[in-house]
Amino acid sequence: MFDQLNVPRTAIATDNPVLFDDGRAAMEFYTPSNKYFGRQIIPVGNRWSDGTRSFMAPVAHYHLLQTETFHVESGRGLWYLKGKTIERSAGQDITIPKYTWHTFENHPDSAEPLVILYRYDSQRFIMEESFFRNTLTYLWDCGRAGVEPSVLQLSVFIVAAWMPADFVQCPGDYLSCFVNTLAMWMFAFIGRFVYGYKSTYPEYWDEEYIRTRIGEESKKAA
Repeated sequence: MFDQLNVPRTAIATDNPVLFDDGRAAMEFYTPSNKYFGRQIIPVGNRWSDGTRSFMAPVAHYHLLQTETFHVESGRGLWYLKGKTIERSAGQDITIPKYTWHTFENHPDSAEPLVILYRYDSQRFIMEESFFRNTLTYLWDCGRAGVEPSVLQLSVFIVAAWMPADFVQCPGDYLSCFVNTLAMWMFAFIGRFVYGYKSTYPEYWDEEYIRTRIGEESKKAA
């Protein structure tokens, strides 16, 4: 269990964008003056250069606080909602309501990366950037170390972003969301107070830097 806690961490706290697999995938963060929260690059085939599955195509999850909108900048993607598969290509948008089971990926038939811009109806820049920096880089570091990511650590990350993953299979969006929210809190409590996992790590997250960057870029845009 503690192998995941002691995984060597890549220092990316002041990187923007954050690059994975030599730029095969990336996460870029914008500021409140921008229409979008950020930009993601999902690799071709949803896989890394070594053939393993990329975490840039996320596990199915819910948002408890926000409605999320994606804009496809380039490429083709598939969005999965319970019972639906929706394709979007360059120039198109898709909006995911709160409490809705969803995930997405680069289209399996696409020969180019999927590049998306995304935003929330209620932008919480500090909360969201902390979540993405910590979660994605943790997953990357676990992969590099050959260690399976801890569900308890991931729960500590996602509870801070109010974004339960689909740990428990249940029928219906609202029931499933409710059950998985309870599971998220239970796993996060065990991870935080029994095993010592944290919601942020200094190698991944520097809040002072983030607030300074947001302030400076917002002044330039004014």
